[in-house]
Amino acid sequence: MMKVKNLQIIFVLLLSVLCSAVNAVGTPAGTPITNNVTVNFNVGGVPGVEFGSTVFQVQEVINVNLVWQDAGNVIVAPGATAQVLTFLLTNTGNGIEDFALILNNSPVVVDDFDPLNGNIYLDGNGNGTFDGPPADPLYVPGTNDPSLDANGIDSQVIFLLSDIPATATTGQTGVSELTSNALTAGAAGSPAGTNLNGLGDGGIDAVVGTTQATAVASGTYEVNSTPVDVGIVKSAQVINDGNGCTVAPCDPIPGATIRYSLQVTISGAGTVDNLVITDPIPVDTTYSSETITLDGVALTDSGVDADAGNFSANTVTVNLGTISSPVTYLITFDVTIN
Repeated sequence: MMKVKNLQIIFVLLLSVLCSAVNAVGTPAGTPITNNVTVNFNVGGVPGVEFGSTVFQVQEVINVNLVWQDAGNVIVAPGATAQVLTFLLTNTGNGIEDFALILNNSPVVVDDFDPLNGNIYLDGNGNGTFDGPPADPLYVPGTNDPSLDANGIDSQVIFLLSDIPATATTGQTGVSELTSNALTAGAAGSPAGTNLNGLGDGGIDAVVGTTQATAVASGTYEVNSTPVDVGIVKSAQVINDGNGCTVAPCDPIPGATIRYSLQVTISGAGTVDNLVITDPIPVDTTYSSETITLDGVALTDSGVDADAGNFSANTVTVNLGTISSPVTYLITFDVTIN
């Protein structure tokens, strides 16, 4: 009887961690990649079967992206304080990564002035607008470094706030630079393809991606010394006369509804603080409750909630607080002729 000799199949998988080219990320770090093979055969009429398999874990690739978000140069006035530049930090690697942030108000670029007294804040409430602490906390290195999930699904909006020199003049520009470095030891600035043994997610190996685990982005301030100006235009129309007319203009008869429109325009460069609009209801009219709107959005009459509207003491009030120019607002409310 013929003996069947075992067939041994050996698979060798070579992962080069020193190569200069790093594949695009996608599969999460630590994911096991398993490959199984089956070989069926006959030797001397006797069937046989052999199995082989390989398993390896996907390494963590460390990459990062940082982009200035403002639509154009941020217009500022000489001597203005705490002027905001907005950036978006994204983890484009395939593992969870923490990032350090560095502000530089004197980058090696051609500009006209250096912004002053810079600070970094994190968008804590996720609305993309700087609201100040506690909603948007001050960044403290080593304390609240952004920790972002993998593959671009997690981002952090970052605000740089700096002051503008009083000596800056119209047309001059100043640049602030933000740097983000991955906090995995030895990653930031290392050549792409650098292997970091045991420093990836869960203790697996990591490799530095094409961004070299660091990203730099700049934002620009532009000075416009035109003084800030606040203007208001008030108009009124009868939108319902209570006697069948429901399309303005209707007749201003008793029972008719008047809609007042207040267009508030802020022009120039800089900010306006404590901007409050008050409008007492005319004599011989009655306010129509819950009709205050701001740019088409309804505001409540109550002064104890979070929105800007209030009606009390027969007066409509809209508190807009601190506003950066230029901007225009439209406020409306209704009254009924007694």
